Amino acid sequence: MNPKERFSAFLSGEPLDRFLCVPLVLNHAARVARVKISEYNSNGQVMADCHVQAYRRYGYDLITIFSDTAITAEAMGTELLYFEDDVPRLERPAVTDPDDLSRLVRAKPTDGRLPVYLDAIRTAVSAVGDEVPVACCFMAPFSTAAMLRGVDMLARDLYRNKSLAHHLLSLSQEVTKDFADAVIEAGGVPIVGDPVATGSILGEKQFREFALPYLQELHAHIASKGLPALLHICGQTSRILDAIVESGAALLSLDDISMAEARDRAGEYIVLMGNVRPAQTLLRGSREDVLAEVKELCAIGRTCKRGFVLGSGCEVP
Repeated sequence: MNPKERFSAFLSGEPLDRFLCVPLVLNHAARVARVKISEYNSNGQVMADCHVQAYRRYGYDLITIFSDTAITAEAMGTELLYFEDDVPRLERPAVTDPDDLSRLVRAKPTDGRLPVYLDAIRTAVSAVGDEVPVACCFMAPFSTAAMLRGVDMLARDLYRNKSLAHHLLSLSQEVTKDFADAVIEAGGVPIVGDPVATGSILGEKQFREFALPYLQELHAHIASKGLPALLHICGQTSRILDAIVESGAALLSLDDISMAEARDRAGEYIVLMGNVRPAQTLLRGSREDVLAEVKELCAIGRTCKRGFVLGSGCEVP
């Protein structure tokens, strides 16, 4: 099986020759191609070429187009600080005052750097799409709202100004659904990332009120297009895991949680993916450390009732 055949068989529930292997090779692709991050995240042709080179080097089962967590918010009005060889950082949120809501842009897939992703998808699909599927990771409404407001301010709004938070979430949802459609039209597999809606920040009650309804709507929208909803949440997810299972995602990519615990609590309901430790194992570990962790995860994966995908817990350094 080649990666495309393996991925198609996985989606249809057919037997596989091995587990899918999907490390989250994102900006790392620029390192493989020896390209500066500033060029990678601003040019779709370059981004695609980096990912094709990384795929050729490592041979994994899914290319994932991605640059940074604020690309949607930037298209809506948030200002970023750019660096020559690092990912951009949040400089000025679009909504520093409630009065700023009226100036928010309902971004289209043609705005900001969003076309960079779409160009990268089309270019990568044209280059290697006959042998490997090409995905694109974009932010869920909660994480985009955090980039529009600032993480600290949004966290306060969850207690002090819930109507403002939901307004940001609703607008982010509409922009995200439009972009998901554009990703699918370009030939990509949508992956929803929600790094700010992590159990490291939100308790289950807050997750259920501010993140879950929007994830459910977004995942249903993706499923209506005939594709599975794939979700990645960074950080610690143990205390929100039961709620995540209700999101309608077909696959959940996990970071900082025991895969055995995830299997016991969620493996009956959702495909689990993960979670080789990016820093401790992939960056600082030896080859033997990586192999040992992979073997341990695969042993657990064989007992996941809905299925298992081997991956990294978060972005490959």
